[in-house]
Amino acid sequence: MLLAPCGASQPPVRVPAGRRSWRPLGAFGPFGLEGTRPSTLRTPPRRVRTRAASAASAAALSVLVVGGSGRVGGSTARWLQRLSQQEGLDLRVAVGGRRRENFAAWCRRVGDAGELGEVEFVEIDHSREESVEQALRETDWSLVLHTAGPFQGITQPTILKQAIRAGVPYVDVCDDTELCKAAKALTSQAKEAKVPAVVSAGIWPGVSALMVCEAQERLGAIEELELSFHTSGTGGAGPTIVSATFLLLAEQPLNFRDGAEIRAEPWGNRRLVDFGPGVGEQYVHLLDEPEVYTCHECLGIPTISSSFGTAPDVWNWMFGAVRVLPPSVLGNRGLMQAVANFSMPIISAVDRLVGSKNAMRLDASSGEQRLTLRVSHADLEDCVGLATAAFGLEVLQQKVPPGVWFPAEMSANRASIFRRVRHGSILWEM
Repeated sequence: MLLAPCGASQPPVRVPAGRRSWRPLGAFGPFGLEGTRPSTLRTPPRRVRTRAASAASAAALSVLVVGGSGRVGGSTARWLQRLSQQEGLDLRVAVGGRRRENFAAWCRRVGDAGELGEVEFVEIDHSREESVEQALRETDWSLVLHTAGPFQGITQPTILKQAIRAGVPYVDVCDDTELCKAAKALTSQAKEAKVPAVVSAGIWPGVSALMVCEAQERLGAIEELELSFHTSGTGGAGPTIVSATFLLLAEQPLNFRDGAEIRAEPWGNRRLVDFGPGVGEQYVHLLDEPEVYTCHECLGIPTISSSFGTAPDVWNWMFGAVRVLPPSVLGNRGLMQAVANFSMPIISAVDRLVGSKNAMRLDASSGEQRLTLRVSHADLEDCVGLATAAFGLEVLQQKVPPGVWFPAEMSANRASIFRRVRHGSILWEM
């Protein structure tokens, strides 16, 4: 593993190996229950750093953002820096990726915008188990945050497995239902290793599940739930969101009706949804989303579905036309990524016209009671990074006990996460 500060001219320094030691939460109850207090943040041992970082405090917490040179990961890294300063945490952020040139390009982009603090580069190939193992064991990380999508088509949570083995707390933005199930199966191992882990965190999935927790608390119990999501263009998130949508079109979205599992037609049930001021009425279509599974399993909601749409509407029609391709084609990760990359000049041009707004709407019912919650932000790239960082800070502040948790199980954390995520929102009907 190689480390180098962003913009540094000196050669990178190899960091010696060192095992991670995460102090258990002891008697602290799950997710900050009232009347309990988290144990004091631990002070990690001093670790060798590059010359530019040598003056840093030995007590600094260290976070590795895998995929941090990408749009979502880069936004997450920036928000970790901002929020940690606001909340009084001494936090050092490292960006993990395969290519140093991508990191250099990211440094130039965010540096020119004046958003860059001190950040290091860590060479890691998240698809290779030995590379992940080396990166996690050679530095005493306080948290590893996995943002390197798309997650569709991946069957094993490799980084989570290695994080548990190395004793490193973990958060990811997994938006694939089957992969989040595989992660949840590691709960007993995480508890035994005293490792807190949150999977499928972010804006949606993630904050959307906490909105469901909010609705359930108000209604007492939710009998029927409809989740609707909208992103203008790519939301500034780049080709990953495009390739992920193609991959999702190869999967029949999971719904539940009266407790029974139903597999629906992808991109079917087109309907018009009012996302409120700033976004307005937009078309959405059935698409697989982990909150359907996690909210059914964790909150006992018997009837639940999820839909997504984009703007301009021509992209919705394009996705509808693409779904006629065989699943073997749509599910080909390399091919869909190549198609997304090839299409980006056109998509980026359209993005400049339609903007990058992100919106979520929840419609819940219990008997005669009806409840609608709506949240929207001006930019997907920004708000998903903000939300992911918000979950990461819950782990860093030791408000998450050992185990593998879905956001739907973190109802008691929602006030602090909502407080952070409300920043920059253009609508907050909560």
